[in-house]
Amino acid sequence: MVEIATEQQKQQYCDMWQQCFEDSEAFRKWLFEKRFLPSFSTYIKKENEIVCCMQSYPMHIWVRGKIVKGVMLCGVCTDKKYRKQGLMTELFSRTMNMLSEKGYALAVHTPAVLHSYYRFGHIAVNRCKYIKSDYTAQFQKDSNIKEVHQNFNLLYECYEKFSQKYSGCASRTLADFLLKMEDYTIDNAKVIAYEYNNSVKGYAVFYNTDSIVQAVETVAESNGIYQKIVEAICSYAKGKKVNIKLPEDVFVKANSLYEEVVEKGVAGILNISKLMSLLGQKKNCAIQIEDDVIEKNNGVFDLDGTTTTKSPDIKLSAGDAVQLIMGYCSLQELQKQNKVVIYHNENAEKIASEYNKQACYIVDEY
Repeated sequence: MVEIATEQQKQQYCDMWQQCFEDSEAFRKWLFEKRFLPSFSTYIKKENEIVCCMQSYPMHIWVRGKIVKGVMLCGVCTDKKYRKQGLMTELFSRTMNMLSEKGYALAVHTPAVLHSYYRFGHIAVNRCKYIKSDYTAQFQKDSNIKEVHQNFNLLYECYEKFSQKYSGCASRTLADFLLKMEDYTIDNAKVIAYEYNNSVKGYAVFYNTDSIVQAVETVAESNGIYQKIVEAICSYAKGKKVNIKLPEDVFVKANSLYEEVVEKGVAGILNISKLMSLLGQKKNCAIQIEDDVIEKNNGVFDLDGTTTTKSPDIKLSAGDAVQLIMGYCSLQELQKQNKVVIYHNENAEKIASEYNKQACYIVDEY
């Protein structure tokens, strides 16, 4: 039986997190003090102990330049003794229905194994570009780049402009942004910023360990500024490995660096009607959605999210619909993969133009 957590169960959740994830004690303490929301956390008990649990965190998400009410999923874990018994399937399905009933439209998360969630209709919607080096040459840091130790609010406007460009990116308030910076720095992350004319044009958050320099959030206004920030991050490496996470559409170059593009991050539709209504598309077309997890997502919908008795112009699963609606895949790409049934070509073309491809990127991973 799936149950909703209480504040008194915080320590049990923390113990499960420790069992399943390799995070520092400082981070776990911060997470369960600042981010644990019992009413958004679910579990299954066996012999009076929590053996399977997950957490959700409400957030707003940019999709096609509009803000959607969504959640970040995290802490999905099962006690080692109870794995491969179908507990997570039950927990995840029930939790998605609970979040749908709460009025949330979209869920995003970054599982270790992406395809393990495809059966729930949670499909890849994000590709990251990693700038890497196994042994970094010496780099010089631009004089406009400074370390930031406080006043992180000065970086916020830069993030706000950046996030609006990408479907899947978190729309953070200033309070959200400062909380995220607190999250990073609890584990001694370094923060640098590129300033020009007294304005922040880019910044990066990275961890400088004994073996690697790992950048987890890098934001800039242009490729030229990304180039300077990447070189600045590399200047800290002093021969160590480097791994810098960037949006796929960013271009930088350096002799000793190479890039790797990786699918990372999935999304699932919690409430198709709400998601489509928030995006406000107006064409007189109809889409049929099939969803094995959330019953009310099944049906035929106008592009404004209302249910209709009209004949559908196209049919696809909820998982394939999330790729189309967020702009990760075009309708033509889904058609080539035999993931969509087209009934009326003319209206299908209208749907394709409404849901054209977008730049997609998920910064927050938990």
